[in-house]
Amino acid sequence: MKAACVCLALCATLVRSAPADDTAAQRPTLTLTPAVVLAKIKPGQGWTQTLRMSNTTGGAFNFEIEVQDVVVKDGHRTYVPAGETDFSIASTAVATPRTLTILPQQQGTISVTLTVPERTPLRAVVVYFKGRLDTPAEDGSVGLGASLGALITFGLSEDYTFEATGFSVVPQSQSTNPVVSHELLNSGTEVVVPKGTAAIIDGAGKRVAKATFESHRILPGERVIFSATCPLQLKPGHYRAISSFEFATRIVTASGDFSVP
Repeated sequence: MKAACVCLALCATLVRSAPADDTAAQRPTLTLTPAVVLAKIKPGQGWTQTLRMSNTTGGAFNFEIEVQDVVVKDGHRTYVPAGETDFSIASTAVATPRTLTILPQQQGTISVTLTVPERTPLRAVVVYFKGRLDTPAEDGSVGLGASLGALITFGLSEDYTFEATGFSVVPQSQSTNPVVSHELLNSGTEVVVPKGTAAIIDGAGKRVAKATFESHRILPGERVIFSATCPLQLKPGHYRAISSFEFATRIVTASGDFSVP
């Protein structure tokens, strides 16, 4: 299970005065588990997920639960309050409880039940824990609000379609290796999480390096940049990056040329 100490879409800010000898391991955190969930269901079905918030800070937090739809506009994600878009998934949410207080060094859980409307084009919601520090933990501390969220995505069919739409390279420098990037577009109706690699070919047609792309989740209609750092410094010359991305038996290949002066 993945855990989030910050929201995937809305960062949590927590400020606290601390002795100079505090280590990172001792820093207080709020942690939400799981951070990302995929539910494979059919349209019209209900589905329930339990989420757990851990409070390792020195203060009590009061949380309100809010569910928002994730909508893709112009290739990018936006977050819309429940009911403000057609076929809203968030508007079906039933969270139990809707509010909770978590004391220092304690955990709290909620369950969220969602029903995916028939014919909805949406495939994701965010369940936000919107918190407020009840009282400062100690003299000199500063209490701020914190919002953490779990991304819940839905798989309703096998319509996995994505394509490569752009290529770019960040040139190498004396201290950095070249970075190859492809823009991927999810042109289907379901969420995809492609894995990809790039073969770096020199002017003689020889593979001189292999790089792995960091994986990203792509919602329908979303455009995401996938980047891979070449593991070595390249000699001056002309090169071609031949990349392959795979998800659910679908394979997309793409290429691009670049030069090292």
